[in-house]
Amino acid sequence: MTQRFRLEAATRAGIALLIASLAAGTVEPVHAQGGAAGPRFVTHTIAAELASGYQPVVVDLNRDGRLDVIALSTRLAELAWYENPGWERHVLTTGLNRAINAAARDLDGDGVPELVVAHEFGTTHGSSLGVLSLLTHQGDPTEPWSIREIDRTPTVHRVRWADIDGSGRDVLINAPLSGPAAEAPEYRDAVPLIWYRPDDWVRRTIPDAGQGVVHGLLVKPWDDPDRDAVLSTSFAGVHLHRYIDGEWIGSTVAAGDPAPWPRSGASEVETGRLGDATFVTTIEPWHGNQVVVYREDGDAWTRQVIDRIGSSHTIVTADFDGDGRDEIATGDRGDPRRLYLYTATDPDGDAWSRQVLDDGDMSPSACVAEDLDGDGRIDLICIGGGTANLKWYENVSP
Repeated sequence: MTQRFRLEAATRAGIALLIASLAAGTVEPVHAQGGAAGPRFVTHTIAAELASGYQPVVVDLNRDGRLDVIALSTRLAELAWYENPGWERHVLTTGLNRAINAAARDLDGDGVPELVVAHEFGTTHGSSLGVLSLLTHQGDPTEPWSIREIDRTPTVHRVRWADIDGSGRDVLINAPLSGPAAEAPEYRDAVPLIWYRPDDWVRRTIPDAGQGVVHGLLVKPWDDPDRDAVLSTSFAGVHLHRYIDGEWIGSTVAAGDPAPWPRSGASEVETGRLGDATFVTTIEPWHGNQVVVYREDGDAWTRQVIDRIGSSHTIVTADFDGDGRDEIATGDRGDPRRLYLYTATDPDGDAWSRQVLDDGDMSPSACVAEDLDGDGRIDLICIGGGTANLKWYENVSP
């Protein structure tokens, strides 16, 4: 049964925010929803009462050609998905504790993806079982799925699928948060990434992945459009991992925040395009307040802090207005609770303007950019930790 969407105002930027933006000198004046400065959105609430909402996964779960949304919460024992277009709720499994991340991929070719779920999360090895489980549908995706454990890696935090060799056969990347010797607040230890081939689920490692806390994990092509690279973030910066001739080759893209440890490095990472030029964007430091853009300058990447906000936990890029140039979405998950969109105001990305997409009712733990309604425009889907909700920001740009 289709339920009516609850439409909300997408932007309610206040005078205080405008003054703060002008005073910072790094952000141009905030433009209200519907102005000429950026994409336009209409907000729909898909779900509420998602205590400590952590991650949305956007994928077609029932082979109807529409993207559905899975909502992970670290406090709920049930893992549920919401069926597009009416957002009817279906329970995948129950009995989970501190489910932190999931990744979807069709492993058996039946058109319905399997799910790998990371649960039993904790920030140190002594407080975390770090269970990886595989969920498989039993014929009807709207009914409960089977679940079996495939590995245990303490502090398991982020999981993503990656085509690392261009073969079309994806492997699973598992990023623990911290190393075995790490203790708060320093978390001093090396943190290797772990990877698996789904035909055997044997644990393999990507060495030299990071130091301290490894928080961000991004899978995207880098210098080869036919294969994925892996980017991770830690107290030591932004790291690039490429699988070349059967070996993992690692390098550092940027050192991140230059402050002393443990306020150094980066927390989230994404890449985007400004025409033909690639940029890297980060949140710095861990759970930090700096929105940073890196642009390539010869053999180096020039660091530019485009804004200072509150505590941020997500960053995504997409060409929301179809002009061939990506915008950046991020937000405050603390106080104030706001969702922001940044648009480059010149061809090279020297200056950026900011829109407020949601003021007070979204504390984004994670966002995903996908075309949720199939109209050819990229939408934004966010889950709120403090606001305990799941929202679809429908792109209605001309």
